Amino acid sequence: MSHNRANIIKTALITAAVFLYPSCALAEASPGQLNLTLKGGVELVLENNLDITIERVSPQIASSRVQSQRGAFDTDLFGSFKREDSRKPLNASSSVAAGGLNSMKSENYSLDAGLSGKTALGTEFTLEVKDDWSANTLNRFTDQYASFTGVRITQPLLKGFGPGSNERQLNIARKNREISIYKLKQKIMETVARYGLAHWDLLRVKEELGVRTESQRLAEALVEINRKKYEAGASSLLEVTQARAAAASRRDDALVAKKAVREKENAIKLLISNDVYELRDREIVPSPESPLPKTAAGLDESVAKAIAVRPDYLETKAELQKNRIEIRYASSQRFPRVDLEASYGFNGLGTSLSDSFRGIDSNPDWSLGIVFRYPLGNNTATGDLGAARFSADQALLNLKKLEQTIIMNLDAAIKDLKADAERVREARTTVGLTGEALAAEEKKLAAGRSTTYNVLKVQEDLAKALSNEVTAVADYGKALITYCMERGTLLEDLGISLAGDYGEN
Repeated sequence: MSHNRANIIKTALITAAVFLYPSCALAEASPGQLNLTLKGGVELVLENNLDITIERVSPQIASSRVQSQRGAFDTDLFGSFKREDSRKPLNASSSVAAGGLNSMKSENYSLDAGLSGKTALGTEFTLEVKDDWSANTLNRFTDQYASFTGVRITQPLLKGFGPGSNERQLNIARKNREISIYKLKQKIMETVARYGLAHWDLLRVKEELGVRTESQRLAEALVEINRKKYEAGASSLLEVTQARAAAASRRDDALVAKKAVREKENAIKLLISNDVYELRDREIVPSPESPLPKTAAGLDESVAKAIAVRPDYLETKAELQKNRIEIRYASSQRFPRVDLEASYGFNGLGTSLSDSFRGIDSNPDWSLGIVFRYPLGNNTATGDLGAARFSADQALLNLKKLEQTIIMNLDAAIKDLKADAERVREARTTVGLTGEALAAEEKKLAAGRSTTYNVLKVQEDLAKALSNEVTAVADYGKALITYCMERGTLLEDLGISLAGDYGEN
């Protein structure tokens, strides 16, 4: 039995070594296995996870909408050419004036081309070149060309003036793109954290399976020893029955542990692959190798870092900034509409197209005026401004609430990390002491001063102690993941860079 004790103590020491020393390497995996370090699994998550792939499209959509809003300041090139033919009957007096004609036929042509657009100041402009020519019965269809070349400008002086009013939609689109990038980064970090927790869960259940399998082997070995002793008349049938019952119970425990391993493997396969069918029969072999820090920084330092880098916090700040854009716009809409309208150009006339533009600068044509408009009561602008201010107040409260949540979650994460580290130390102490107790009980059984029941009980105590150690170490690893996640540095601590195209332009 001392050989069995050595085996189970060896199992405990291997378990401790695997979790304590992340630099240790696992054996080469067989073709049916997939070795995964924490960082290696994260890289597969970033490459293949469908949730992340779906979210990556959002910044590209938002960037396209930014481009769309820029179109409000595109300069339009326009042009048209029209012909109109008409025949009008003449009344008696008109007929006499026309030399006895009963109707008059006319042909009219119109050519119009130019540029129009709008600036961020709200200035609307049109640069236009027009030429109309007509021929009719009265002038014996001799063409006459009338031309105009000039510019028209409308400039808001109060409502609608300046970038705050005219670039509002563009600025909101830019903020929405920024928000979509923060959402993507948050989704990536949350998915990586889910993988990290699942990674440690799989490590835990695999080690638990090893403990249960070894416990089953010890019980089966005790069955064989008691059977031989019973055949030799040195033991009772009760001793054999107790050992067989324990072996059967531990076989059931091992089967439950195998099921848990399959469930945890499937959870990881869903996170690391976009085609789980290819991985359906592959065993996931997780490694405890991890670049994460083994201790936490102080609460003040952790909170300051979180507020500086956490995507969800930066997203909430961007929402507040978007509300302030709306406030500035809504404030400007309370002013009356006062627009300066001006035009300046030249008229020309001739018997040909080129002739109508010759000497055109001798016939200037200009106008200048003010247009005023103000809704009595101004309820729309007042209501929009109130709604924008309330929305900003709400966004500020959301930011404050998130700050409080960050502080509380980080405080809990730091304390959990310290408590789990203590649990690991205590669990290892318990494993050592229980292993010594098992060795002593086995010696007493060999000397006839103990019973199978007592040995089985201490074996179960050691298996429980080993399970507690495995759980404590896994919880410590998960606590590190949670701390880095709450601090907002999980990807940075894993050495993962998100340098990539977020659709910015």
